[in-house]
Amino acid sequence: MQNTSSKQISHWQLINPLWYAEQFKGWTRLSYTLLSIGLLIIAYTSFGMGAPISGMTFATFFAAAFGWTTVLGLKEAKPMNGLFGLLSAAIYIYVAWLHSNPADAVLQLTYVILLDIPVLVMPSWVKDTDKHVRFIHETDIRGEKHGKSFWYTVIGIVAVVAFVAAYLFETQVLHTPRPISDSLVLGTGLVGAVLTTFRFSESWFAWLLQGIMQIALWGFTVAAGGALGASALVILVTYLMYFANDVLAIVQSSWFHHKEITVQLAQRHVK
Repeated sequence: MQNTSSKQISHWQLINPLWYAEQFKGWTRLSYTLLSIGLLIIAYTSFGMGAPISGMTFATFFAAAFGWTTVLGLKEAKPMNGLFGLLSAAIYIYVAWLHSNPADAVLQLTYVILLDIPVLVMPSWVKDTDKHVRFIHETDIRGEKHGKSFWYTVIGIVAVVAFVAAYLFETQVLHTPRPISDSLVLGTGLVGAVLTTFRFSESWFAWLLQGIMQIALWGFTVAAGGALGASALVILVTYLMYFANDVLAIVQSSWFHHKEITVQLAQRHVK
């Protein structure tokens, strides 16, 4: 797969719609199909199910559309996070907070800090993405400064601290209706964000687990009903699609099929 991000990337390109249009080239046929079907499902869930159309309807539609495009782009090792991810996360933060899911809102903010802002302020972050993707155990093979023991420890600490902090805050300060499921979303999602930032293949396993947690959280939110139930349903459907995409990524994404690149880099002692 030819990686269009191997060229030098400027800040201007990362806010240029034409550059983002270029990132849609070279996808697999399956990803193009998923993009089309997903956008149709999001549109139908947002506007075609008889719920009153409001500003929130359009907000959740664009958040879901940008988010779906971003995760498919990441699966194809294309730097779609950045502007698309920033727009999606900003709306998700607002919607999650309105639905009393504050840990999910914090998670979206974390995505902005770890996955979107680095792309916008450090264009070199997305250069040769597919060559830097590796499994944690391959850090030793590549001769990197921090090996697998270091990264496993970091991931464990991140997961535990995130869950405990979110749970205590929701139960002792905010008294939210779904503290356990919401805190699990933050813990698993933050692990996925850290792994993706440092371009580890295990990030997709974290996204799978986080997807299950997200589906449970927003399933409970939809079941609770309320005036904002339609927007919660759109978010739930979107997370169901995210989960399906994460399953497919394990089968066909370059985030998993990169052993030859790892061997070549190890032989050249390139980190």
